[in-house]
Amino acid sequence: MGKLTVFGYLREQWTELPIPTADISDQSLVVVGANVGLGNEAAAQLAQLKPKSLLITSRDEVKCERSKADMESRSGMTGIESWPLELCSFDSVSSFVDKFEAKGCTANVLIANAGISTLKYKRTPDGYEATLQVNYLSTALLSLLMLPHLIKTGTPEHASRLVIVSSEVHHLANRLKGADKWPSIIETINDEAYCTSRQVSSTSFPGSLITSSSVMLNRYALSKLLEVMFVRELSSRLATPTLIAVSAVNPGSCHSRLTRDVESNPLFKYAVRIYKGLLARTTEMGSRTILHAAIVPGERERHGQYLSSCEVAEVSDYTLSAEGREVSKRLWHETLKILGDIDPRVNTIVSEHLIQDVA
Repeated sequence: MGKLTVFGYLREQWTELPIPTADISDQSLVVVGANVGLGNEAAAQLAQLKPKSLLITSRDEVKCERSKADMESRSGMTGIESWPLELCSFDSVSSFVDKFEAKGCTANVLIANAGISTLKYKRTPDGYEATLQVNYLSTALLSLLMLPHLIKTGTPEHASRLVIVSSEVHHLANRLKGADKWPSIIETINDEAYCTSRQVSSTSFPGSLITSSSVMLNRYALSKLLEVMFVRELSSRLATPTLIAVSAVNPGSCHSRLTRDVESNPLFKYAVRIYKGLLARTTEMGSRTILHAAIVPGERERHGQYLSSCEVAEVSDYTLSAEGREVSKRLWHETLKILGDIDPRVNTIVSEHLIQDVA
């Protein structure tokens, strides 16, 4: 896939993707958000390949038990671990990694899949807008805290994998206009007054109209852009040849539970359902690009890349622009400062495992 166009999008949605397969009998896998949707389907497909171990997460203990039973029933694999992980809570992320380390677990693959989409501004107990924390900040925190474990299992022959599930809608994220004058990008886009304001926006589809809309209408797309930027910044700071291949993956528009909050709005409910009926991929089809990044050989060629339909694809023009690159760099440093204050292990990991910026 090249730049996002209407034709390109439709062509991808209707493309039959290859079924990823590999010998993962010696691999330990972690799949975040495996109780429903894409995470559930990806984990089930992986379980059928009988990895050495499979650890899945859900938001609470009840969902953990249900997803474990479902996974073992569908795959025939036994001994699947299912732990709670609530990305609305930084403490939950840190506690998850504490438990992972205390139990002496290993990971060759981490699929960071969990995410939310909402049109309403709501703060988490940690004080961040929910989409920003779940889709970006907590995902970044988990990725960084798990980095040493992934590096440890990587070898010169086979890099371990960090797969962050992004989306083609990162192409539709609005420019952070005026960000060069903001004292803090993250604090600004977290601010309720900013999020509930209206902004001039336009999509990257040719011929699209410039419109005025609530910032929250574009929030999911922005969170996916932040993930793409995070992957590019993180991968550029890992040693070469890398022991961990990092990629952002677009599963395409799928039948999943992601839009359940949006569909609770009567104005969007039927439009979303009609759209899904006409264009959405099955969840199984959407999971194939995730699995491709997670287990198919060639991981170092995909390192730092954005994948769509099981192929390396181009990121948005904004990401590649001078403005976007400056925003990306600032976001990286702001993110490290926030997460380092939340969990000091982040500072140690960055110091020990990542190439430091030259002043």
